[in-house]
Amino acid sequence: MSNIFPMLIIFSYSLIMNSVAPALKLFQSDYSISVGISSLIPLFSLVGTVLSNIFVGIYLNKLGLKRALLIGFGITIFGSLIIAFSNTLALSLVGMLIFGFSSGFGFNSSTMLLAQNKNANFGFFHGAYGLGGILAPLFIQLAQSRMNNFKNVYFIYATIFILLFAYTSTRLHITTSTKAEAFKLSEIKYAFSNSTFMIFLTLLILYSSAEIGTINWAGNIMKEGIVTSATAYSLFWILFTLGRFFLSPITKLFKDLVSVNTIVMIILVSLFVITKNPLFFIIAGLFFGPLFPYIQQIAVGKIEKSHLPLFNGATYAFTSLGGSIVSTIMGAFLDTVPIVSYLLPIIVILAIFLLNRKVEN
Repeated sequence: MSNIFPMLIIFSYSLIMNSVAPALKLFQSDYSISVGISSLIPLFSLVGTVLSNIFVGIYLNKLGLKRALLIGFGITIFGSLIIAFSNTLALSLVGMLIFGFSSGFGFNSSTMLLAQNKNANFGFFHGAYGLGGILAPLFIQLAQSRMNNFKNVYFIYATIFILLFAYTSTRLHITTSTKAEAFKLSEIKYAFSNSTFMIFLTLLILYSSAEIGTINWAGNIMKEGIVTSATAYSLFWILFTLGRFFLSPITKLFKDLVSVNTIVMIILVSLFVITKNPLFFIIAGLFFGPLFPYIQQIAVGKIEKSHLPLFNGATYAFTSLGGSIVSTIMGAFLDTVPIVSYLLPIIVILAIFLLNRKVEN
């Protein structure tokens, strides 16, 4: 259970987070809003995530892992129910903001809970997030077709977190001697002046920006003649997750995984934008998937150990911020010039390729 429970937590949060992209077109139809206005939906969720990760990074030691998990689960239940009952865009945005704020509790606490285990498997932990991405579009599609309202899926999500809350409060035992690492503000200036720290943090921010932007708006431009957008998202996440589960053999096959993957990603995303064929988007999942854990793995070996707690906190906070900025800008252009909109993640991926050359040198 030591590895399974943190994976279950990250999987559950992934379900809600990855339901946003496939639900955007349904939100647009339900509220009769434009693509540009609907960009506020992922923006509110991501802003909540940024604020939450900064807050939890500072106060996790004082809260303790168990209390932080319970607070996060409680906030998630509240946010999910608001979205489920919402009948206006404003109420849905409030629900998204509340859920986003809950995610920092879940991500940071589950990461630290996993880190306590001697045989912690971070590859499978990251893979659990991908599994949520596989199932989320199917859940949205099922709720829309069988329950006549896609927002009913949030009742299911609320139930999942009620069960997690019950298990954590009654069955989860965490030794009081274990201290979770916190986001120490006194170390910020010194750590951020370190070039290695900043290069790896920037790489992860750029990666997250490209990933979130590409995924959020893919459903709005793809042709659905071959497969539905929900199916395309699920297939994307299947390949994405396989890329993470098989990270070790992939790194043995390619010496410079970042350079290889970014070149292929630029080609695939460009072809997807030009042809609108979902096949190129689906295949891109295999190359997006391994990059985050691979860069994080390299970073852990090169960054000063005393900076790692701050690096982890900053990673969760600022990758969300980068994703929210890129996703919002893309949404603003998507109504009028979709090709120009998708130039942004392509440029960001190119920046990853160029910055990675500094790490190699």
